[in-house]
Amino acid sequence: MHEMATVWTNRKGLLWIAATALLYALILIPFNQVGLTVDGISIRPAAALPVFLGILFGPAAAWGLAFGNIAGDFYGSWSPMSIFGFLTNFLMPYLSYLLWHRMMKNQEIRVDKKSTGFFMLVSFVVILACMLLLAGCGTIFFGRPFESKFISYFGNNILWALTVGPVLFWLFLEAAARNGYIYGREWERRRPGSEK
Repeated sequence: MHEMATVWTNRKGLLWIAATALLYALILIPFNQVGLTVDGISIRPAAALPVFLGILFGPAAAWGLAFGNIAGDFYGSWSPMSIFGFLTNFLMPYLSYLLWHRMMKNQEIRVDKKSTGFFMLVSFVVILACMLLLAGCGTIFFGRPFESKFISYFGNNILWALTVGPVLFWLFLEAAARNGYIYGREWERRRPGSEK
């Protein structure tokens, strides 16, 4: 957990926090303004980012997406639930980072069936847990209907995470590893093809 604080003490960490917050807000704000929905479910393409950016930038992405979500909510969907939105948008990338890198421990970072399978599994588990938490908080603190809110939250997030998320994973993971952009000293030192 010390990573939560130490990421604020180095230049690269601060850069990743700022970059992920800006990217997330820039994708969230237009859709919050327009308010597009399908059967009452908001269209939220930014939901493709938490797992993927969490794998890349770890705690920096957790802080960045949490603040980016707050910025996005200020432009169209701000409510007391935004507090819990901050929490879940913090947890999704951080838990994704912890789980995926634990599964890939001592293995080369590259796009293959195994790493993609882990990405899909992590996406499902993390989104399920975080959307249960978000819907539960809405029910406990604001009397919102749990089942309908959970279905809406989970459906929207898992759709983007399992369709657009893998595309981002395939396009950018290995390039990020080659250039030392993946969070953590252990991972920055490892480059595709460097292990014999």
